[in-house]
Amino acid sequence: MQHKGFRIISIILYGSLSLLCFFDATNALVPQPQVKVKAQRNINNNHHQPTNQIKEASASSLSRRDALLKYAFLLTPIITSTSVLQPTPPANALEACRPNAHNCIRTTWTAPSSVTSSSEAANTIRDVLNSYPQKGQAGVDCNGWKIVKDELGAEAGSSSSSNTIKLEYKSCVGPAALAINLGQPFIDDLKLELGKDDANGSITVEVKSSSRMGSGDLFVNRKRLIYLGGMLKEKGWDVPNPKYAYEN
Repeated sequence: MQHKGFRIISIILYGSLSLLCFFDATNALVPQPQVKVKAQRNINNNHHQPTNQIKEASASSLSRRDALLKYAFLLTPIITSTSVLQPTPPANALEACRPNAHNCIRTTWTAPSSVTSSSEAANTIRDVLNSYPQKGQAGVDCNGWKIVKDELGAEAGSSSSSNTIKLEYKSCVGPAALAINLGQPFIDDLKLELGKDDANGSITVEVKSSSRMGSGDLFVNRKRLIYLGGMLKEKGWDVPNPKYAYEN
């Protein structure tokens, strides 16, 4: 929360100083009538001699350029500080759900201590995923599912593979699909990433289930993860109850 508040303050300061720079630069581009009139009179009197007024105008332009440089210097720490506050995600990490999202769940499944290799965990995950009914369950995913990309199996922590598997699920065609999706099923994405808990060395699976369209999902993502997680629980895995982003 402190970082979020600091970013908001930094953005406000950045915007204010940017406006100052803009107005100062605009004034620098606007000709000064009094100086121009005086300069013209002197030019009429003597075509070959530079006037004090012209020198003053040049000095004024230089002072404005100096001011702009000063503002740019002041903006530097603000830009730098806001960029530092942006966290750098670890390699291959699944992205987080949008804050307060009602159609996205992010959770972690943990393998039992008896599972010691990522290949064994990958095989278990595949078995559970493949056991999901193609006609759906609990009134969801009636139009089937498919594996889009499968890179599970490398040893946890290895850089040779992203250690992820991605699937697509197609919803039943209900009133919402008929009304706003031309009668086509909605598509949800399930992404799993195999990893290892640095604290105790146990194998973990990062999970993200989300809907591509809409602001809600009628609890479809939760029902899907409850089904898959229930099968893993039977195999001794630690599977927390799935919660939407707005519930965390």
